Amino acid sequence: MFNIAICEDDKNFALELNKTIYRKFLNYNLKCKIQIFYSGEDILHNIFDLGERYDIIFFDIELPGVDGIEVAKNIRYLDEDSIFIFITYLNEKVYEALNLNIFHFIRKDYFHKEIDNILELLIKKLDYLTKSYLFSIGDEEIYFKLHDILYFEVLNRKLILNTEDKKHISNYRSLKDIPFNLIENYFYEVYRGVVINLNHVRDFKDDKIILSNDAVIYIARRRSNDFKQEFYKFIASKREE
Repeated sequence: MFNIAICEDDKNFALELNKTIYRKFLNYNLKCKIQIFYSGEDILHNIFDLGERYDIIFFDIELPGVDGIEVAKNIRYLDEDSIFIFITYLNEKVYEALNLNIFHFIRKDYFHKEIDNILELLIKKLDYLTKSYLFSIGDEEIYFKLHDILYFEVLNRKLILNTEDKKHISNYRSLKDIPFNLIENYFYEVYRGVVINLNHVRDFKDDKIILSNDAVIYIARRRSNDFKQEFYKFIASKREE
């Protein structure tokens, strides 16, 4: 079940967007709960005072009172993972939101032309974020979300899964035991036995790669140029989405 919020003061537009989202999710057999808020103050109250959390939020930039960008800044401070999609007539205003990790923008003048493609891209992203694989960890069989794995490493013939704050020592012995295709899922082997998730690369310089949890991974010198090319291709593919 995906928890979705629409923050939009135009009631007719908000209801149309609500129906469009629900219909698209239904077509993919995805369950969702959608709440509509007609002001920034209302959604902030729901999140900060009532403790509600949303997987996806559609913001109108031009809201009465606190505008959509300010609302999004407040929410992003609390929640780094929620997917933001902005709605606006004012194309130039979108530049003010670029540092908020925005997934996409919907231009109201082109709503019917753009919305279907944007929702298709959103569902593709949700599929990646929720995709899980079973790993044998000690005496347990545990599902890990692909997005939660920052990197794999092989030490002493043990495959280790590294998430944001923990190492999980699996019963597998090599990268070949991983139950999915690494390359197709945006992983790259930077050193023999060390494979990183390109989605979590925050920065790189010389032989060091900084991941989203501040972990430092070293890359083999002979793979440095190839890694840069693959990473830039990966970034380009994300922009095309």
